[in-house]
Amino acid sequence: MPADASQALPVVRVSRVAQVSRFLRVARLLLWTLWVIYRERRRVVRARQRGDTHVQPNVEALIAVLVGFRTTALQLGGLMIKLGQFLSARADLLPEQALAVLGSLQDEVPAAPYSHVASVIEAELGKPVDQLFTALDREATAAASFGQVHKGVLAATGQTVAVKVQRPGIDRLVRTDLSTMRFVIWVISRFVDTTDVIDLPGFYREVRRTTFEELDYVAEAANAERFRELFKDRPGVSIPRVCEGYVSRRVLVLEWVDGIKINDYAALEAAGVDRMAVARQTVEAYLYQFFEVGFFHADPHPGNIFVVPAERAAMAAPGTSEALELAGVSGAPADTEAGTAAAVTFVDFGMVGTLAPGTKQAFRDLFLGFLAGSAHAMVDSLQRLDFIGPGANVAAIERGVSLLLAQYRGITLGEARDLDFPKVASEIEALFYGQPFRLPATFAFTGKAIGTVAGVATGLAPELNLIDVAAPYARRFLGLDAAGAGQTAQQLLSQVLAGGRSLLTMPAALERVLAKLETGQIEIGLADGPPGGRRGRRGRSAGGPGAAGSSLSTAAMFAASIAGGALLLTQDLPAPGWFCLALAGVLGAAQVFRR
Repeated sequence: MPADASQALPVVRVSRVAQVSRFLRVARLLLWTLWVIYRERRRVVRARQRGDTHVQPNVEALIAVLVGFRTTALQLGGLMIKLGQFLSARADLLPEQALAVLGSLQDEVPAAPYSHVASVIEAELGKPVDQLFTALDREATAAASFGQVHKGVLAATGQTVAVKVQRPGIDRLVRTDLSTMRFVIWVISRFVDTTDVIDLPGFYREVRRTTFEELDYVAEAANAERFRELFKDRPGVSIPRVCEGYVSRRVLVLEWVDGIKINDYAALEAAGVDRMAVARQTVEAYLYQFFEVGFFHADPHPGNIFVVPAERAAMAAPGTSEALELAGVSGAPADTEAGTAAAVTFVDFGMVGTLAPGTKQAFRDLFLGFLAGSAHAMVDSLQRLDFIGPGANVAAIERGVSLLLAQYRGITLGEARDLDFPKVASEIEALFYGQPFRLPATFAFTGKAIGTVAGVATGLAPELNLIDVAAPYARRFLGLDAAGAGQTAQQLLSQVLAGGRSLLTMPAALERVLAKLETGQIEIGLADGPPGGRRGRRGRSAGGPGAAGSSLSTAAMFAASIAGGALLLTQDLPAPGWFCLALAGVLGAAQVFRR
């Protein structure tokens, strides 16, 4: 904190005229962009409702509005750049050519002058820069929408560090832009129903929440420490340590990562790094974050992921070496069969996402449905996640998803990259435009994270097959181990997923069946009756050959179900095993109620 009043953070004064001008520019930018996107979507939807399936959105109009958005966003900075990055991940709303316009928005952000950086550091940490650091680069090593990073050396310890500094006055600009955004959403909601595309009020709340979290570097430091704890026992991933005593709301100092940018393929090759191993480590790290923890790094663009070869760990600063050793990379070089051992290192923890337990389970089921090639499981999960609105033709969506799975599920990332995207987009649009698909507000930035990780992994190892990487996680989710190694991952997943669905619906089904048995709406007869086919309730109760045969058949099925369930459980196949035991329960309950 500041040592005295003279060191208080300088106030960036913005005139009333400048505020009004910014409000008008932002409002016009948002209204025009959202209107053109909505207009093109509505035109295509209406055409296809008339049976004209060949109508496509006007790509030239979309590109023109997004070029204007990018130009203005770079001029205005702040929140507008974040919104542009969000739009760049909306493949369901924009064709590939339009998305490409916003793809490089992150790399075009200009850095603030060094004088501004120094003033913020001194105001926040309460000392002159030359007393805090023996060296501090005047040029930023990275610049983002809300802050930038400079390389420095701590005067107290001699440790090389990354100094993250917030842009002066950015919080004031962000508050102005959020107010403008709320006004624009209010205006749009008064005249247009966008609920079939995105919950705009919910999206605003999500943007507001993540924005203020990203502006608080104290919260970011806590996120970094949480990630260090989550990955401390997981080989191949490291998280930089926060430097205690150098954290404030607008300044954050962490140990320097002497790594290679994950998309610098030439440097990775020169260092002998196994690109396939790095791709697998990155994807596995996100599978772990999404499906096991429910807490994930939400901004995984290439500037936030580095690869640290083992030999660099030997020469790293003390804190870095320890972090890499915890990540499974020793201080001495260690070669694998395909290349040098390396740690994937994540930085910048301002934007994180959290999945509630119910959401995480539905997201996991969606993932398992994809791996098993089950359109039914995927559509069911999408409904639970609120991606599919009311009034949807679920059967038609399942048929469409089945076709997409059959055509694209087993391809490698490189094959996916080389697809004819206009053709693929046309196929997907035929599905999306015809049904009430929408983006839940809680997934506003999750999709961007998933798409970015997929892009990073594709660049590293185009031959990577996602199913091969994901199968071990699916096996762990479903309680499978080496006992099922003789079957393919898809066979195992398909069998267990089917059994799992039956098991999940079993309690409700049992309740309905038992209620009907109790009220006499269902009669179970497993033995042949007399020629007339009718038998009174008294005759059944009184026993006789038919009743005895029925009881024996039921008892045999009951015993077989018990035995089969026990056998399957001993073979480490829990879902089919419990299914058999549940069937035994149904038969036993039926026998009880028959009496």
